This record gives sequence, C-alpha cells and structure tokens, in this order.
Amino acid sequence: MIDGHAFLGKSIYMEQSSDDIISKMDNLGLNATVVTAPPPGPFYEEANNLIRERAIEFPDRLIPIFRTNPYLEGETDRVRIALTDQGFRGIQLDPKNDGYGVGYKIMNPIIQIAKDLGVPVYIHSGDSIFCPIEAVADYASSFEKVNFITNFSQRNYKVVMNKNNLYLMTRPFPTLMFKRGNMMSLNIDKLIFTSDAPIGNLELELKRVDLSGLEQEAKDKIFGENLKRLIDIH
Repeated sequence: MIDGHAFLGKSIYMEQSSDDIISKMDNLGLNATVVTAPPPGPFYEEANNLIRERAIEFPDRLIPIFRTNPYLEGETDRVRIALTDQGFRGIQLDPKNDGYGVGYKIMNPIIQIAKDLGVPVYIHSGDSIFCPIEAVADYASSFEKVNFITNFSQRNYKVVMNKNNLYLMTRPFPTLMFKRGNMMSLNIDKLIFTSDAPIGNLELELKRVDLSGLEQEAKDKIFGENLKRLIDIH
C-alpha cells in the first residue's frame, strides 16, 4: 500500500517530518509514501535537499519527487541532475503557487526532461485560473509520452476519460460516487490513492476507501499497482 502524494518539510502552510510520516505508515499499514516539498515557493532548494536526505535515510519508505519552479534560472539543469544523480523519481509542478499558467512555454523544457527520462509529472490543478483541469488535459495531449498526475474532482474525472497519460490523485476520496454507481465510466486504472497529508488526513482517506464498497482488486490498483506503472518504486 502506497500513499501517492504527501508533503515533507515545513512552510507557512504546514509542517510534517519524516518521523511523522513513518509513524503514520506503521500505524496504518502502509508500505511507502511519495513525498514532495510543501508550497509555497518560489524557491525550493532547501526543501528539495531535505526530501533527498530523508529519502536516503528511509529508502524503502519514502519516494522523493522534485518540486520545481520553471521560472528559476538554471532550473532545467537542476531538474535533470535531481532525476539522474540524486534519486528523485518524478517532478512536481505548482502553477497556482508559482504564478504561471498550465501550457506556458517555460514548462516545456522541464516536461521534455520528464519525457527523456520516463518519469511522471505531478501537476496541481482545479482551483485556480492558472491551472484548470481542461488546460492540464490539453497540455497532456501535447506530451503523450509523459504521464501526468493531477487532482481529483467531479469535473476532473470526466475530462481525463479519453486521456491515456493523465491520472488522478484521489483526495478527497469519492466514496459516495462509488457507492451510488456514478464512477462506472471512470477507469479504475487511472486513480492513485493520495492523502496530501498534512493538508489532508491519511486515516480519514483510508476510511473513505473502506466505506466505498470497492472490491479488493480495485483497491489494490488504487493503493499502488497503478502508481507502480508510472514511477520507479524499488
């Protein structure tokens, strides 16, 4: 069982340590957590260094994702080094907090690196003029060899239906939609369990899955099998 997206570090919005994450995983039966630096930016060097250090300390439990701001000079070089030499296994983009729109040309060199190296791109969407889900879907169509992972909403799941390279993080988990049968048109293979802790609550998200009525085969996909197709998990 894998939590596909959580925050590690401290910002004005939140704080969560590696000990916090490991303790919660042990108590709740999770094997690993994908971790990235918390917003806001615009600078993430120290936060990414912390992610790297903690991932080295807990190599089987923490899966590091490199948070990047494409506005920064020399950022493409830093992204490539992070993915090839420093153990990071994906990229995190946050247009809302870093002040650019999905599809801006400044994104392209970083996405090209993701394409070259075969790593996924987490991209925030859904609650800002900078990153509507429609723009994320259009952008994903321009880079069909890159797998994008973005936020879930009732609007989002309809948009991604025909996008083979676009996946949805489940927080908040759509328990009632499953129980009411409203999710039958969505491919389970496109969902990735995430807590977004500490913004979200891992225990609550796990409970929402339990209450959804999903068969174990579907749960296995959402809890890790889908993510393992996209990311290098040792």
